[in-house]
Amino acid sequence: MARSRDLITTTVLVSLTVLLVVGLIRLLILITEILLLILISAILATGISPLVVLLQRLRVGRREWRIPQTGAILLVYAAILVVVVLMGGIIVTPLVAETRGFLASFPEFLAQLEQSARLLQARYPRLPDLSALVARLPQELAGLSRYFGTAAGVVFRFFGGLVSTVTVLFMTFYMLLEARQIKQAFLSLFPPAQAARVDGILHRVGLKFGGWVRGQLLLGLIIGVVVGIGTWALGLPYPLLLGLIAGITELIPIIGPIIGAIPAVLLALFQPPWWWFLAVIAFYTGVQQLESNLVVPRVMRMAVGLSPLLTVIALLVGGKLLGIIGVLLSVPLAAALQVVVGEVLQAIREAARPDAAVRPAAGEDQATGA
Repeated sequence: MARSRDLITTTVLVSLTVLLVVGLIRLLILITEILLLILISAILATGISPLVVLLQRLRVGRREWRIPQTGAILLVYAAILVVVVLMGGIIVTPLVAETRGFLASFPEFLAQLEQSARLLQARYPRLPDLSALVARLPQELAGLSRYFGTAAGVVFRFFGGLVSTVTVLFMTFYMLLEARQIKQAFLSLFPPAQAARVDGILHRVGLKFGGWVRGQLLLGLIIGVVVGIGTWALGLPYPLLLGLIAGITELIPIIGPIIGAIPAVLLALFQPPWWWFLAVIAFYTGVQQLESNLVVPRVMRMAVGLSPLLTVIALLVGGKLLGIIGVLLSVPLAAALQVVVGEVLQAIREAARPDAAVRPAAGEDQATGA
């Protein structure tokens, strides 16, 4: 009877444990998006925190009045908003004008392209006839809308992204405002002997996150300067604008460099000679390859302290697991994991030191007795 009861009790406990683990995994899957928003907010808060602290240390006026924490956070937010609005104004206005010119001259460009295709076919009869494909180009472009969903779906996705952005900004604000209380509450979960070590880990992880934010801004600056100089050397119009677009879109993982290349490709499409278009595509392709394989690893090594190999691996793993968001968060998470693993290894070495110190002492005692 006792064995039967023990077996039943063990079975029930194992079953409840399995159900609990499965339930937790299911819950984590359901709230993955919320956890990602919290993580992004924490990274932004850590990156903005040095600016807030710097503003709080400033003394204004003869009475040496200091800016309160809330005011410092609002000033940083206002500065970011002003920069975004100015960048948007600088980019959107010329882009709208260029788009209008593009749409106005598109039929004429198609006619010239179709005529060039016919001349090419007449000169080289073995080549396939491209004039029919060019003639069907407007219908093919109109059919691309099915790949992007209905207009309602696009609108919902846009507003969904806007709501997520506003949510991240609000959570970042409250994280900055209540950073000390959040940190103390988290440290209270650990024994007093371990709280100091955990505090050190949090400090170093915060430095990594802040370095990542600064590294992203440095990447945007580097790519913007390179693209601006490159498009100027190629003779494209508006090189400053193209460099600015490339620098801003560099902050968007995976698709950002592609988005940044679209305006230059469209401009080259209408500029003779014909090889100019191919030269622009080759230039942007080369910039993207250098960015992903050389610039990003080296900048992240300087800003975050992560080796180029680990940076590339983190980007690949993050993109495979979570797509664009995974690429965006892979480097700071890998840097934080590096800090945690290093601290764990340090704790293991410290725990092994007393044993290592006792063994030689015992050997010495044996030698003395002999």
